[in-house]
Amino acid sequence: MSLQEPPSETPKINPWTLWVPIILIALGVVVFYNYLIYTSLESEKSKGKLGELAPQTERPAYLGRLEKDLVLTERSGQTVHLAELRGKILLASWVFTRCPRGCAGVVAKLKKLYSELGGNPDIQFLSFTLDPDDTPAMMKAFASGIDIKDSDHWWFLNGPKDDVRKYLTLSFKFRPVQDLPVADRLTPDDKYIHDLRVCLVDHQGHIRGLYDVMNADPEYQEYWDKKIRQDLKFLLEEKQKSPPEK
Repeated sequence: MSLQEPPSETPKINPWTLWVPIILIALGVVVFYNYLIYTSLESEKSKGKLGELAPQTERPAYLGRLEKDLVLTERSGQTVHLAELRGKILLASWVFTRCPRGCAGVVAKLKKLYSELGGNPDIQFLSFTLDPDDTPAMMKAFASGIDIKDSDHWWFLNGPKDDVRKYLTLSFKFRPVQDLPVADRLTPDDKYIHDLRVCLVDHQGHIRGLYDVMNADPEYQEYWDKKIRQDLKFLLEEKQKSPPEK
């Protein structure tokens, strides 16, 4: 009679055998992610995004184009067309007259830029209200309250709600408006969260930049203040060099 060998037991797997590689992979991902952030910040510093701007060596990018006309009502009560501004450089922003958040800050930034330009006829400022309840009289009072009286070179505009929001989102490349829940409002008029950037459009209708002039970080806010001036100067020179439109 032959002796049978006892059945061999399945060796137990040490849980650390499984977890150690997983932990090492996770640590590697974290280290690599931090490395990417570090190199990105260093790149921004070298380009002048933090602190002083580097000399401009490239033209502002093309981000889109204004293809269609849009019919609007200006604070004067007159009906205007965006097509009337063909050939001008545009600085566009989104506001509404009862905004308790950043609208006044954006307009103040643009007003300072406007004063520096001295009413340059090649540049048009556009402030679109996203609130369909803003009447021409309300827009006029809002502009007068911050001492913006020139309605020739700075339009305050309103139009059909869906048309304005669609145009500014798809054509000007602003972020979509968010309706703010009642529970989250600072005041009864605090109805919207909207893009506080400024859009720069060249004389041929190309979107050339969106500038976060109200960035919460003062250093980045200073960067965007300088960047918009640098790009605006570039576009003015570009316009002067381009052949006259037929």
